[in-house]
Amino acid sequence: MTCQDNEILLNNVLIQMTRSFLQYVAESWPWVSTETASVESQVRVLAARQRQDVSELAAFLVRREHFIDFGSFPTEYTDQQFLSLQAIIGRMKASHQLVCNRIANTVTSLRTAGDAEGSQLLGTLEIHERDILKALGEIEQELSKPAAVASA
Repeated sequence: MTCQDNEILLNNVLIQMTRSFLQYVAESWPWVSTETASVESQVRVLAARQRQDVSELAAFLVRREHFIDFGSFPTEYTDQQFLSLQAIIGRMKASHQLVCNRIANTVTSLRTAGDAEGSQLLGTLEIHERDILKALGEIEQELSKPAAVASA
């Protein structure tokens, strides 16, 4: 694998993070009840944390003088407009798991290719993204509480 191949792998991770469902939801202002309004701000904080990881990865690619493609949101996300955060949180979590898997697979590929610097950066970002995944799980639990209370 060449250095250019490594940068392509890194850029593919960047695209998946930049155009993640979490980023889409943060930009589309999902509906939340007044009782769960604080959850919306938690999601926005998680999206900001992910954007920070994207920034670090983009800066790394710039240092390597690689052209950065930020990609575009998948068209299937547009079907998720005007929904409550409670209705889409499961999809957000599943989508973020895919982001984490992509990062982990790319770390392995970069290590195999001997790109210690790239694999180390992505290894750190993987920890951050798995923390976000954990937080999404906690939000999912929080959002399910009012539904459980209402149905009792």
